[in-house]
Amino acid sequence: MTEKPAGRRRADVEINVLESFELRSRRSIRESERRRKTRAAIKAEKRAAKLDRKFFAANPPMVEGSSTALVRPIAKLPLRKRTEVKTVVIMSVIAGVAATASLPAYAYSPAVIAMSGLASNTNGAEGEAQSLLIASQASLKYERGSFGVMSANDLQRITDRNNYSSYKGLTAFDYAANPKYSELNPDDIMKVAAKYVGVPYILGGELPTGLDCSGYVRLVFSEFGVLLPHSVNAQAANPRIKRIKKSDARPGDLVIMSNHSHNGIYAGSNLFYHAPRPGDRVKLATIYTDAVYYARVIG
Repeated sequence: MTEKPAGRRRADVEINVLESFELRSRRSIRESERRRKTRAAIKAEKRAAKLDRKFFAANPPMVEGSSTALVRPIAKLPLRKRTEVKTVVIMSVIAGVAATASLPAYAYSPAVIAMSGLASNTNGAEGEAQSLLIASQASLKYERGSFGVMSANDLQRITDRNNYSSYKGLTAFDYAANPKYSELNPDDIMKVAAKYVGVPYILGGELPTGLDCSGYVRLVFSEFGVLLPHSVNAQAANPRIKRIKKSDARPGDLVIMSNHSHNGIYAGSNLFYHAPRPGDRVKLATIYTDAVYYARVIG
């Protein structure tokens, strides 16, 4: 007869079973979390693709041959429909009441004058001076009897434009004259394309501080000694751009919208790097439409 295992051996077997079960449980938890993050990422990509489709549907390409990007800026809402206007009207009423109350300024203390926003004097007691300082920091900019309210997006757009205008570094011309890479290797193209992720969209931009779709493509390939024109139409017609089959496309090739309204750099798996639209930034995203063709930049 087979001998029964000793007590210690049975205990070891039980411990091993428990450890194996714990390892499987941990692995299952990690896989569930990975699947959850993958689903969340897919949903985010679909939302972004939906926004891209909506934007380009509402903004058809400009007249062929334009020297700037082929995507029109977002149209402004009528003045009466903008929420900022309501805020301006309310603030104007408040400012008018405050200004009226501050007319006989000699009858009030400096602190009261400061609250009206019309004072510029910092003399007086410590508490009054502090009030004046606060009023100075919170003052509104008046221009021809009115003032404006600026949203965070508008402020960011102005900041991006100022950064673009003040850029003093290398340009596409400089890179093309002294290329960093000697050949058009797909891995290197992907490396350069990813380097500019996060750069703000600026209509007509072709610098590392601001890019539009064709300006982005131009800047990336300039680092390989290829200076493409700054226009989707002109790039598509350039002799160094060769149209290819979708089945032959590889990372580093171009994705060009069939109506030449937009383009980007193919990254594989139905993804591409592109500078999407005003208010957005260079990013890796899903190719949001089937109305595209593929092309390869020839060295």
